[in-house]
Amino acid sequence: MKSLKYIFLMLSLLVASFAAQAQEKISVKCVVTGCQGSMALFAFDGITFREVQRVMATNANEYTFSLPKSEPKFYYVGSFANNQRPILLGSETGVTITGDCGNIRQTQIANSKINQDYDKVKARINAHNTQHGMALRKWASAQGEAAKSAANAELKAVDDKKVAFLDSLKKVSPVFGRVAAINTYVSYPNNAKGYPGELEYFANEFFHFVDFTDAGYNGMPWVYENFRSYAQTLAGVGLPLDEVKMYLNNTMGKFPSGGEAQQLALAGIMTGLQERKHPAYAEYAQSFVKTFGAKNPQAAASIKAELDRAMRLMVGAVAPDFAQATPDGKNIKLSDLRGKYVLIDFWASWCGPCRRENPNVVMMYDKYKTKGFEILSVSLDDAKERWLKAIQDDKLTWKHVSDLKGWSNEVAQMYEVQGIPKTFLIDPQGKIVATDLRGPSLEAKLAEVLNR
Repeated sequence: MKSLKYIFLMLSLLVASFAAQAQEKISVKCVVTGCQGSMALFAFDGITFREVQRVMATNANEYTFSLPKSEPKFYYVGSFANNQRPILLGSETGVTITGDCGNIRQTQIANSKINQDYDKVKARINAHNTQHGMALRKWASAQGEAAKSAANAELKAVDDKKVAFLDSLKKVSPVFGRVAAINTYVSYPNNAKGYPGELEYFANEFFHFVDFTDAGYNGMPWVYENFRSYAQTLAGVGLPLDEVKMYLNNTMGKFPSGGEAQQLALAGIMTGLQERKHPAYAEYAQSFVKTFGAKNPQAAASIKAELDRAMRLMVGAVAPDFAQATPDGKNIKLSDLRGKYVLIDFWASWCGPCRRENPNVVMMYDKYKTKGFEILSVSLDDAKERWLKAIQDDKLTWKHVSDLKGWSNEVAQMYEVQGIPKTFLIDPQGKIVATDLRGPSLEAKLAEVLNR
């Protein structure tokens, strides 16, 4: 009898355990048309969208995911990594997504208060940022003491709105509090804190409201997005390389080493620097591979491949050699011009900004052509007559080449040209020393390297 009671008790405990485990799951149902075979949930690591779960349709156009119950986490749902929409999941069960796979970002989320509230939070943050931008422009253009004082007051009012919104979210939702914290930046004029200028203030205070030790930032895509923006700004304001690295390293050092949030931040830094073609990119890419390569080999392999590609066009790299035809049909090779500083100038007769820049380039060429300076213009024209007429009209007396394939110009593709005018300055040894030089920046660089 005693043994029967024991068996019954154990069975009861086992049933209760199974029931508890069942209660610790949430379900997410997608009723979507146009999917080809299966759908997946992804998590973003800063480099790749990692597949968490993939399911086949259970009924016509119906896909159901089952996840462990947890604090809200950021996921992405879709058929492929490049065809997905973001969603917050964790504690709500019965969440339903409806729509079409071909337009996955426009699908609707039902039975999910947290996602509805998240949309409201994002809309409020965007509104505050718009107000901040308008007030800042008004402050920058204000003339006179009264106008400046009024603009300051308007900026402060926006700052106060941001901080009050952040404080309110902290009280009701840790996840929304973190989202607001990493998106809250208050203006320099009202919060200078003794910094000598806005750049120093920005570099040190951009993440003022963020607690980097909070594990809740792990897996949050806002970490990636805001570090990308932070790195882009630092890389685009003309700071010396060492200063850019100092600010980035100081901020990165506030994370627990090797954590998910630090990985997202480092990935954001890499992307921001790469988009600016900044020379610090390679160092941070190598750091990512070293720190996170073992736990994320797929991302590390992707970065290594991208690093090899990007290094081809970084300052300090040997410029890729090429040969293309001159107007009279003879080929010129870039390497034929070794021993001189060479400006590779991508342009076209139809490019208004290029034509407006040409007088300045003519002036620089006339000033420095006897001091070891040469220009090799690569035209993205597709009509020889217009190309030759522009050369004559603008008095461009240097070397010119083109394959007359327009945007498909093979040299432009080799140099990853996405917009013109685009320039690369090459030193006498064939190494890239600067990119995107125009107007005063071109004049200053040529004076630096050729006034010997």
